[in-house]
Amino acid sequence: MDTQKTSKTVEVLWFLLFALLYAAPFASVLFGPITPELRGITIIDEALASPVVRFEILRNVLTHLALIGTFYYGLYLLACVAVARWRLDARLARVAYLLMGWMLLVAGNAMWFPHSSYSSAFGWVASPWVFGLTAVLLAATAVVGLWSNGWSARRPRLVRPLMAAVLAAVGALSLVPLQLAQGEASPPARPRNVIIIGIDSLSAVLWEREQQHLPHLQTMMRHAVRYSRAYTPLGRTFPAWATILSGEPPAVHGAIFNLRNLEHVQREGLVTHSLKALGYRAVFAIDERRFNNIDESFGFDQVVGPQAGVLDFAVQGINDSPLTNVLLQSQVARRLLPYSRLNVASHANYDAQGFVKEIVAATAGTGRIFLATHFLAGHFPFMSRHARIHHDSPNIFHARHVEALTGVDAQVGHLMEELRKQGRLDDALVIVLSDHGEALGELEATTTQDGRPYELKAFGHGINLLSEQANRVLLAMIRYVDGQPANVPQTRDEQVSLLDVRRAIEHYVRTGEISLTAERTCIPVETGLRFSAIRDYRKLRAEAVALEAERFYEIDNQGRMRLKEEWMPELVRAKDVGWRCPDRITYYQVSDGRHHAYRIQDGTFVEVEPEVGDLAEIARYQQQLDAVASAGSGVSH
Repeated sequence: MDTQKTSKTVEVLWFLLFALLYAAPFASVLFGPITPELRGITIIDEALASPVVRFEILRNVLTHLALIGTFYYGLYLLACVAVARWRLDARLARVAYLLMGWMLLVAGNAMWFPHSSYSSAFGWVASPWVFGLTAVLLAATAVVGLWSNGWSARRPRLVRPLMAAVLAAVGALSLVPLQLAQGEASPPARPRNVIIIGIDSLSAVLWEREQQHLPHLQTMMRHAVRYSRAYTPLGRTFPAWATILSGEPPAVHGAIFNLRNLEHVQREGLVTHSLKALGYRAVFAIDERRFNNIDESFGFDQVVGPQAGVLDFAVQGINDSPLTNVLLQSQVARRLLPYSRLNVASHANYDAQGFVKEIVAATAGTGRIFLATHFLAGHFPFMSRHARIHHDSPNIFHARHVEALTGVDAQVGHLMEELRKQGRLDDALVIVLSDHGEALGELEATTTQDGRPYELKAFGHGINLLSEQANRVLLAMIRYVDGQPANVPQTRDEQVSLLDVRRAIEHYVRTGEISLTAERTCIPVETGLRFSAIRDYRKLRAEAVALEAERFYEIDNQGRMRLKEEWMPELVRAKDVGWRCPDRITYYQVSDGRHHAYRIQDGTFVEVEPEVGDLAEIARYQQQLDAVASAGSGVSH
């Protein structure tokens, strides 16, 4: 009995040794960010107190242990073969095969997941020749074992049925999402479909400069009715999509910031509901959920993409390991690692083709479809293993942004081809748009402010209302008939906005015609939540952002992060609010407590005195913002 206990203890110690060796490269992810100044962050305690979060942490831990244990057991069997076949010392064989297995993982991970941080610290180990050598040695041992049955005597009796059960369970889990997503297999009968291709952070300015690097989008634009002066009312993803779905500005639909409590956001009377009343199936697909909690409550029948929740902010670095990187390329990861599967925030292992395949599965079957997609690989920090080019811009952020967008362009091309095969483009309206643009620290314009020289230069979006790079978006429409574009291509230069998209959709559904016109000559515009820690990408530190932001957020009962409603009035008062017209823009700037106005002439800004009517519109919209902010905070207005 004592011998058996000792043997089991030794086996556990061997496994722990391998597990520690495997986990060592990303130990800094677990312990590095918890610096002394971060240990007092209350939202971490709130997250850990949530049953949903605790369950998901357990699921992640068990998934890692299962992967490591399975791989370890395979190496153990190979070591047994070597001992039996070549009379090697058992302990030396165990050490040798564990090291070879680990080296195989390090080198293979570096080859197939080049943006992974796991293999970056191992120099010569993370090289193709190491992978080739270790793969040959391990494969040769496996062949010897199969040929001579060299490991059968050492395999416990339960291994064979246990492995069969595990494989059956994995196979069943991998098929579940596909079965749930697919409808009937028969081809659809020429319904009038509506498809939105949303691309995060793609400004019209960048499109006009770099479209040659985005060939699939460029081909679509050649056949499109494109609006060259389209703007977003608020340059943040959640408010922009709430505007698209509702046709209303943020002060009306309530999504005045990313991650606002959904209880205070309009989720009824949206375009999804008007289309579903006509028999449409509504699908929303998004591959990054950290700042956008849009779900089925917005009228969608299905949402494709990673699970939304606070763990989205925490697990991506931990799930960047060789075995999880491989697992995340399969559908079974939807059940085991739901916060990382199809998530561009997990940029080292993001499965670009897998995201498109799941969108296509969700649109399969008969009947009308309303498909709203949003591709986020072009969002900061612009990291993509699917980039198709190397860009030579001296601005590193511009270069990486374009490179990441080339991966998105390939996804769009893939999706359009699959939709064509499905018959979804036999009669369809395709709208290509972006939620906001992206300012990349470049000098956009030179003008004056209060008569003094002023250089327009910024980073990010939702920060500066003057920035064309951040606020002028891509917006185009194409009608498809029998799988081919059927409208007359043109470029229109009247001012429109994301506020006009809903009416264009409903007009097409009624008439089959393309028509997008501005309901409002001028539109309200506003900034989002602005933290000083993210004003300059060159100096951005995750710890500083967390420290500045943590007091504003809480965890809901679904484990999702959201803004605290009691902060809404104060956060709204920190917004710059403006009134954008075709020939001018006027806005109130909080930092100096003044209104500024500019006449827009041939893309330049000429400072002028604010018009009384514009000031009145800004004041009216500010009152609306105050009211919608106070409604959820309990503060009387």
